[in-house]
Amino acid sequence: MENFLELLNTAFIAEYEDVFLYLRESSIFKKKIAGGEKLAEIFEDFSVMELKHADLLAMKLIKLGGRPTWQFRQIDDSASLKDTLQRHVISESRLYKIYTDLIDACADRNFKIVLKGIRDNEKEHLEKVTYLLKKIKF
Repeated sequence: MENFLELLNTAFIAEYEDVFLYLRESSIFKKKIAGGEKLAEIFEDFSVMELKHADLLAMKLIKLGGRPTWQFRQIDDSASLKDTLQRHVISESRLYKIYTDLIDACADRNFKIVLKGIRDNEKEHLEKVTYLLKKIKF
């Protein structure tokens, strides 16, 4: 159970950090990239989804007797668009694996369904940032 709680908190931290990261990057894209509004909109949508994920994970952690923990981390916004998208490919791939591990370790059938839904969202994010990375000319 302790390992499950640790993994759940790891996912919570990643989701919560992505809320801020996607919002920050969307703001930068609007200002620095010609036509960046569309990309900013995609990242803002991702941010809302990540917040919902973080909320679901926090509620489950509390229900299981754990405590969601997160510490502020400075957001590095100096990366190029290409670097930003590559970073998200890595992050979303990592989260997809974490959710697969959580699903495998989860005994609660109903929460397993929730985790599969979140994992599907992460897969969509991964596919979208991978597509953007291939489509955008740098």
